[in-house]
Amino acid sequence: MTTDLTNTPPDFRVIVSGVRGPEGPAIDAQGRLHLVSAEDASIIRVSSEGDLSQIATTDGRPNGLLFNKNGEMFVADAKRKAILRIGSNGKTEVFVDEFDGTQFGGPNDLCFLPNGDLLFTDPIRRPQPDPAISPVYRVTPDGTVTAFANDLAFPNGIAVSVDGTQVFVSESRAQRLVAFTIDESGQLLDQQLIRRFREPGNPDGMAVDVKGNILQTLPGIRAIAYVSAAGDLLDLYHVPDWAPANLAFGGEDMKTVFVCGAAQNAIYQFRHPVAGVPLF
Repeated sequence: MTTDLTNTPPDFRVIVSGVRGPEGPAIDAQGRLHLVSAEDASIIRVSSEGDLSQIATTDGRPNGLLFNKNGEMFVADAKRKAILRIGSNGKTEVFVDEFDGTQFGGPNDLCFLPNGDLLFTDPIRRPQPDPAISPVYRVTPDGTVTAFANDLAFPNGIAVSVDGTQVFVSESRAQRLVAFTIDESGQLLDQQLIRRFREPGNPDGMAVDVKGNILQTLPGIRAIAYVSAAGDLLDLYHVPDWAPANLAFGGEDMKTVFVCGAAQNAIYQFRHPVAGVPLF
């Protein structure tokens, strides 16, 4: 006997296919969806009609993508082992690529703190079963790099809470979602476990809504968990074969969720009952 575990989110549909290794969905100040093709080292803009246009390349393996308030793009590139900055003219430059003289391991995802500092996960790219114990780094607008948190088991997705007092990080190889409490200057004060997921969830990207709840991708079980900030499981979306890796809120009301799925090289969207938190 088989059990149908399908739990499709509202208004679910495929909007784009054929993007090789889609990752890092991000919305710019004009509300336009952008993402990366990790396999083709390109930054892609997606129109409201689903048309694709390449706007930049990294010559590496881009993953996380984010815009600042000035419209600049910041890209976590695992192959180039750097955070790249891309201007409105499409010119790509290295923003930061080392800490205390040591090259990064392979930046993965990134977010901005309320004070304008950039945080990014930097997992060491070692094969399993190595736990890949790695740090999260912090970068000031002038490019000064410091360690934000250490000793995480393949830190992957990262996001900031609605009130800016916590930073959420998913540890893929520990199957955990953790939260770091920070002060007004962004300094780390405390760490707590939000939720531990069953193997092989492999928590990846995440997004936060205005109620403080978290959409956490679990590509290992082809699902997205909707989790409260206290760690309660509110819902579990499961669509066969989609393997969601990362996601972002967008749309005019910020209630449309865009999901990158590498299993089918596709971008999906669905409707969420609560608006997402803008990222800049």
